[in-house]
Amino acid sequence: MKISQNGFNPIKAYTSLVKEKDKIKQPATGNVQADKLEISSQAKEIQMVRSKIAELPSVREDLVAELKQRIQDGTYKSSGEKIADGIIEERLLDKQV
Repeated sequence: MKISQNGFNPIKAYTSLVKEKDKIKQPATGNVQADKLEISSQAKEIQMVRSKIAELPSVREDLVAELKQRIQDGTYKSSGEKIADGIIEERLLDKQV
């Protein structure tokens, strides 16, 4: 019995597939330009403001110390109406954002 070479050859198919992948992986020759990135002046300003905000303390320690002292001395007087107004104002600001 003679085996004919006209049939499918899996080794040949595999090697041609590997060669195609190698062609794709190779970088193109010639004049290749690098990607460029330009940051607008507005974006630079936003970045600067964000860094300044990040430097700010999350708690105003001077105000906290002053209020603690006034509470200890008994000179701190709170107004329920002012507190309620502040809570409402803060809530309204949260809704706007």
